[in-house]
Amino acid sequence: MAYTLGEAAKVTGISKASISRAINSGRISALKKDDGSFAIEPVELHRVYPPKASEPVTATPHETIRNTENDTCNTQNSSVLQARLEAALEQLRDRDRTVEDLRHRLDRSDEERREAQARVIGLLAGPEPTETKRGFFGRLFGRSED
Repeated sequence: MAYTLGEAAKVTGISKASISRAINSGRISALKKDDGSFAIEPVELHRVYPPKASEPVTATPHETIRNTENDTCNTQNSSVLQARLEAALEQLRDRDRTVEDLRHRLDRSDEERREAQARVIGLLAGPEPTETKRGFFGRLFGRSED
């Protein structure tokens, strides 16, 4: 059931002019009938403007309302949900431990890779040549001192 512009304004608590502007700007899609009125789908209207509350929330309850009846069905459901929650939390802890272990292994393999790379580079470079000390004239004329 589509809303008219007036009905849409009442349901959302927004003025008809604001809703009309939203339709004209394309924020809300609506069909324009032959008589010039709009047909606005509720889903489309509430996508942009939520429905207004039937009663304004003004008071905060001062105490928690407890269910005093012995409802065994709710107790059983609660127990089942608690067990499922504990199982899910254990799975999360297990995954966290696995991730931590994998991070540790990755860090260790990175260190080992760097050490192996340094050894390979050292082997490829060979021993460093021993430099003979040359004097000033040797360096100047390209001769070594013997």
